[in-house]
Amino acid sequence: MTTNRVRCIWGCVLAFGLATLRSETVAMEIPMQSAELQLHLEQTKEGPLSLPSDVEIGPLGRVWVVDSGNHRLVAFDSDGLFLFTVGKPGNSEGELQGPLGLGIDQDGNVYVADAGNFRIQVFSREGKFIAALPLEDRDGPIRPADVAVGKGGALFMTANTRHKVFKLNPDGRPITSWGNEGISQGEFRYPATIVVNKGLVYVVDVLNTRVQIFDEKGKFRYQIGDWGVSPGQLFRPKGVAVDENGRAYVSDSYMDLVQVYGSGYKFDHVIGKSGTIQQFTAPTGLAIDSANRLYVCEMLAHRVSVRQLQ
Repeated sequence: MTTNRVRCIWGCVLAFGLATLRSETVAMEIPMQSAELQLHLEQTKEGPLSLPSDVEIGPLGRVWVVDSGNHRLVAFDSDGLFLFTVGKPGNSEGELQGPLGLGIDQDGNVYVADAGNFRIQVFSREGKFIAALPLEDRDGPIRPADVAVGKGGALFMTANTRHKVFKLNPDGRPITSWGNEGISQGEFRYPATIVVNKGLVYVVDVLNTRVQIFDEKGKFRYQIGDWGVSPGQLFRPKGVAVDENGRAYVSDSYMDLVQVYGSGYKFDHVIGKSGTIQQFTAPTGLAIDSANRLYVCEMLAHRVSVRQLQ
């Protein structure tokens, strides 16, 4: 199915409702919620962003962006003011090669999935290099896609081409792992973004078009979405974020939209207004700050859009 065909289906669905119940002649409208644009994060003193893939919020509202195409991190303050960059292309300490995701601990230290160098690198809240954690097990080097920080500083990492989630000690040594390639619960096909929130581990299972949710021991708990182009379904999920009320926001980089799942992880609404979905440009990583603002990495637009949630 072509991109235009898929988007046409969504456009028709959003324009005319989920369905018309012919026996009752009732049109059901898709719930929407607006998120007004506040600003774009796209420029630094060293040049514009290139293919931003992930975004996280640290202490005091500091915004960290993985500027993947430039092989660096970029820090902004809570008002969107550029602060500094971290890293450059390379494989020495503090250098990055194709970074993809990041996580932040309670002290503001930043953990970066340095995919091209098969390691996680750790930087202070001020961008100073702390450590490089090489990733390897008996099957060889591990290429990380994303990393998140859980209880006691444990690290949770997706290994995209291994189709696994790894739980690591803070020094990078594997504690356990779960998953393999497949379509059943607890199996993955190219897992990407990983988020830890209130003891739950959210994993974007890209080619299985879903988000799987586990406890920190790897026990399956819930699933968000399944394959399709109707509301609540996913075609190519890439990012997930969880707000203070437990609602899960999921980006779909193929459909160019963000859907929201509420109680029981059931579809609640789509970001949009007046019957029109909010179109993003290949949305990937998401974050929500303490002011209830949604940050969306628009990868192919080379920017992060910041929108005020209702």
